Amino acid sequence: MNYKTPGVYVEEETKFPPSVAQVETAIPAFIGYTAAGQKNKPMRITSMLEYEESFGKANLETFAVDFKDGVATAMQTKVNDFKMYYAMQMYFANGGGPCYIISVGGYDAKVAVESTTSTETLSYGLELLKKEDEPTLIVFPDLQGLVPADADVAAVTAAAKLAEANKDLATHAEAAAKTVADAANIEAPTTVKDVVDAVVAKANTYVVTDVNIAKQVVQAQAAQAVVNAVKVAATPSNATVGDVKIAASAAAFIYNKNLETAETVAKNAGDVKTEVLDRAGDAVAIDKAYSAYNKALDQAELLKDRFVIMDVLGDADAFRDGVVSAGLQYGAAYYPKLNTVLSYDFKELDVLVTGAGDVRTLSELKSKNSELYNQAKKAIESKQVILAPSSAIAGMYAKVDSTSGVWKSPANLGLNLVESPTVKLSTKDQDLLNVDPSTGKSINAIRAFAGKGTLVWGARTLDGNSNEWRYISVRRLFNMVEESVKKATERFVFEPNTANTWVRVQSMIENFLDQQWRDGALAGSKPEEAFYVSVGLHKTMSAQDILEGRMNIEIGLAAVRPAEFIVLRFSHKLQEA
Repeated sequence: MNYKTPGVYVEEETKFPPSVAQVETAIPAFIGYTAAGQKNKPMRITSMLEYEESFGKANLETFAVDFKDGVATAMQTKVNDFKMYYAMQMYFANGGGPCYIISVGGYDAKVAVESTTSTETLSYGLELLKKEDEPTLIVFPDLQGLVPADADVAAVTAAAKLAEANKDLATHAEAAAKTVADAANIEAPTTVKDVVDAVVAKANTYVVTDVNIAKQVVQAQAAQAVVNAVKVAATPSNATVGDVKIAASAAAFIYNKNLETAETVAKNAGDVKTEVLDRAGDAVAIDKAYSAYNKALDQAELLKDRFVIMDVLGDADAFRDGVVSAGLQYGAAYYPKLNTVLSYDFKELDVLVTGAGDVRTLSELKSKNSELYNQAKKAIESKQVILAPSSAIAGMYAKVDSTSGVWKSPANLGLNLVESPTVKLSTKDQDLLNVDPSTGKSINAIRAFAGKGTLVWGARTLDGNSNEWRYISVRRLFNMVEESVKKATERFVFEPNTANTWVRVQSMIENFLDQQWRDGALAGSKPEEAFYVSVGLHKTMSAQDILEGRMNIEIGLAAVRPAEFIVLRFSHKLQEA
């Protein structure tokens, strides 16, 4: 301070380092259709009562009851696709807490992922989610009715849409590359086309039921490869076909494996576009590639660190082939549907009745014959809701996080309001689901055990063959630490990049990780065995990094891993006397 007037001045000095606040780890966003409530605006709720007050109840099912020989038989003449209300019941019953609801339409809408009315699609709801920072899980309760019964038909349809989406992009990119290649005197067109085809083929393994996302991912990969290949082709005439191949392959690798590097490429794409336009003159091709890349990059950034809890509806082969896949590297897929104890909502006036004399509806039967009425109601209530498990699993995530911690695997826990899985799996069946040597996509089974109930019997990610990211708990722990540290270190942006700042940052992160270790999230008998934080000149930064304003921090964590296989070894002890 600059003291000019005589007097007494008080100065408070900061001695403690700033702290890292742990972010929420299990806040799901449910995207679907509701009876009421504001549409296309994310709303945070904390209870089932709050959901009912804001979004109403379930869509009424259509039933018919037939009496034959005094026995009532109920039939669903039509099963609707709107499952949001039942999904919320399962979520809160299994330990769910705060969550977000994004209603994209009412029960009069048609469930769709892509249509001309973009505001009533699940894709549009996903787009709205990028404005919210808190959600860490994404659930689509109404998606289960959209999965085709015939996996082969689904694969052909998805492939056709992807090919159509990329036809113009590939054509314009090839034309631009040909113009540039002619100027550079190299044979680029065939190479670029092959690269685009290869990238599209690779992207087909990321097909999701939401075709719009799949299309954007494919466009992004193709555009990234084309922009980089054309950039190399636009260099002096000493460029070779090999240079083009290497550039395009590297571009695809960058997009898939290093999103931050890809983002840097996107920022520099304006310069690339100018350079290529000067040589190629094809504004349409480059603008199309540039626009598709940026649009898809936004979508990828939104979903980069979030789980999509995807339901595999009884077809493991289709899932592993990419027909019904989560589209993200770290999604949690559960198998199969669940028989719940929930009953469908219905309106008595709309229930048709046959075999009970001249009575035509259940409301008439109520006033004329109470005994038959009670039989009919009991028959209808026996038709319990069959539900995909995603909402129950989201609730389990929240329960485990609040009672144990994000590092605890969300498995070996019973599911509430569940009678049994629709398909009962044996140990032999699960052998084929837990480990897949070809694709590495593990499927976590939900199994019924005698005397124990219905348990989630698996905790693997889609990267099931990876030693680093095999388990859901490990992936979610790193997501939590990454997001918590990222938000805490934002206060140091534009601070002097000197040793004083480095010490404060290192102390802040170490204190946070020390608390995680004490809570049981990290392995090791002492803190130095559980984690390390490194920052400083000649450690994580060079003099050039400091000149360019970069402060690099390296953090290592020894995450605890679940005891997935417990082996008990027994042997006979020899008699000693």
